[in-house]
Amino acid sequence: MDRGDGIQNLQKMVQAAKMYYQEGLTQETIAKKLRTSRPAVSLLLAEARKTGVVQIKIKDPEVNNEELAGQFQKRFGLKKCLVIPCGIRQEDVVLKIVASQAARFASRMMKSHTTVGTSWGGSCYEFMQAFPEDTELCNITVVPLVGGSPLLTREFQLIESVREFSEKLRGTPVVLYSPGFVDTIEDKKRYMGSLYMQSVLEKWRTLDFAVIGVGRPPESYEAEPGRAANLLEEINRYPDKAVSDLCARRINIRGEFIRCNYNDKVIGIEERDLRSTNQVLAVAVGSSKIFSIIGALNSGILDYFATDEETARQVLNVLDSKVIKALQ
Repeated sequence: MDRGDGIQNLQKMVQAAKMYYQEGLTQETIAKKLRTSRPAVSLLLAEARKTGVVQIKIKDPEVNNEELAGQFQKRFGLKKCLVIPCGIRQEDVVLKIVASQAARFASRMMKSHTTVGTSWGGSCYEFMQAFPEDTELCNITVVPLVGGSPLLTREFQLIESVREFSEKLRGTPVVLYSPGFVDTIEDKKRYMGSLYMQSVLEKWRTLDFAVIGVGRPPESYEAEPGRAANLLEEINRYPDKAVSDLCARRINIRGEFIRCNYNDKVIGIEERDLRSTNQVLAVAVGSSKIFSIIGALNSGILDYFATDEETARQVLNVLDSKVIKALQ
């Protein structure tokens, strides 16, 4: 094979490898795009692995990145941090993997005959779905930490999730018949003053373990090009700007719960009760939540935090670059 043919073959090998490993295309589809046969594509991929063009690394999600985890534990005073190696780009898949490992960890930390609280959102939903059924835990009361949501997605409908979760814990679900947010302070007073809510409030005050998510900045629940840079500019200009929410209550980049009309109308666990909870675990992944995670970690509420390697590195990179004026 002369030099020209070798370069052409290498280019085709790289093309095939990118389409197969990065874009997830089938060998049949790649063959059509490259105008060759499927066996030829198979040979190209095999040659790519053999020559080192493609290097396959297996990242075991059951192995914690202790180096990164240690940095988080030291920096934020966490009792334990889980930084899960994933090697996957799809955020929904990454969340499932991280939530699964967080659930396994929590199953070892929870105790029978206690009260466990959970919030709404994708992280908590995946956590409850992944929680193992073969534990010896029993007689655990599961209570929602925030009322219902107008969003119809399953991640925000706690009644069924809490019921299923309590079955895994061989416990009792608490049903919270109230919205998570009301229109007026008077509406909130009526809900909070009911006899039923008094029993829920008591459970919030004596919570043993809480599983929470980390909400995205309220203005943008979708990743947008340039959003991170714009958000950083806004945070530096308005340091009290909401960057996240914990159990529906908005916090700023310093982790302080914001005094605002929105927070006043949330029906959910109070900041003081969340802070007094014996153990609080947060699960969060994704580049759209970097500033949200920083705010949550700065709150001092979290005992345990679970994320993936890529998110962890992005958080540390932002902090190490010292671009957030409010934290200097």
